[in-house]
Amino acid sequence: MLINEEKNRSNQRHAVICSGVVAVVIILLALKWPLALFALPLAWCVYHLLRRRTLRRIKVVAEPLPEDWLEVLQSHVVFYQALDEAGRERFRNLVKVFIDEVPVTGIRTDVDDVTHVLVAASAVIPIFGFEDWEYSGLGEILIYPGAFNEEYQTDQGVSRNTLGMIGVNHLSGVMILSKPDLVSGFQNHNDKRNVGIHEFAHLVDKADGSVDGLPNRVAGDAAAPWIGWVAEELKRDPRAREEIDDYAYTNEAEYFAVLSEYFFEAPELLQQRHPEVYSMMRKMYHQDTRSFLSAVKPRARRVGRNSPCPCGSSKKYKKCCSRRTKRGMRLST
Repeated sequence: MLINEEKNRSNQRHAVICSGVVAVVIILLALKWPLALFALPLAWCVYHLLRRRTLRRIKVVAEPLPEDWLEVLQSHVVFYQALDEAGRERFRNLVKVFIDEVPVTGIRTDVDDVTHVLVAASAVIPIFGFEDWEYSGLGEILIYPGAFNEEYQTDQGVSRNTLGMIGVNHLSGVMILSKPDLVSGFQNHNDKRNVGIHEFAHLVDKADGSVDGLPNRVAGDAAAPWIGWVAEELKRDPRAREEIDDYAYTNEAEYFAVLSEYFFEAPELLQQRHPEVYSMMRKMYHQDTRSFLSAVKPRARRVGRNSPCPCGSSKKYKKCCSRRTKRGMRLST
């Protein structure tokens, strides 16, 4: 998502060549039909269209991160806190580009700075180890006021047990997240649960066209061991792995997403209990999370029963989201 000098020059060359080809074609046509010269501005339009996203990203990155957004990163996102200054700058730039390009829409709830930045942080964390990454096909993120059911309903009386979902069929290109569960995922860094990371892990998985639990960026020497490990794990009784959430055993895709939460939330514990899994995920994500996350001591961010609910409803937590934080079914792929 970030543009360096080499990418900028490459994009500029591509734009010049394409617009030049268009101009030459128009001039050749004008030799027979002089009125074709009126189409010459199309060459400039082609150049502008091919340069537009690159130039906008350069502009967005050059602008300072709003102070309110920076405060959210510093107070909520342990991953950001653990980075050195160069890493933090790159993280901030990725957040700026993501927020600029992917609309986040509230459905019967407001999208405040905390929500917006945590969505972006959820997107950046899984791909931070990749040199060049695009969440292609992601058109919009919908924020719901709470957990929802398979019909996307949050009304009173319906069974609400889904915290996040990547859309399929008519909702392809859409991600849905429960606002209070998105926020709570960043409040306890060691609980191995983060619905935002979970959903974006699915998009990392989906980059090769299918959500099958094997991202296309898996290193060659990690793919076969991972496939073999997951195949054996899915045969296991989930109760035999108390430290891994039962939902991981739904299928290969969910195993990858749940273990991704584990890898970014409690990497030291994962490395201690399953060093072979940690090693494979380190290769898949090109990140050694244990080496820098384990040194961070995040501040406790417990929400009291009488505290304002983090979903922004203005109700007390005990009368709002504390009653609907059942993990249940995590998403439908």
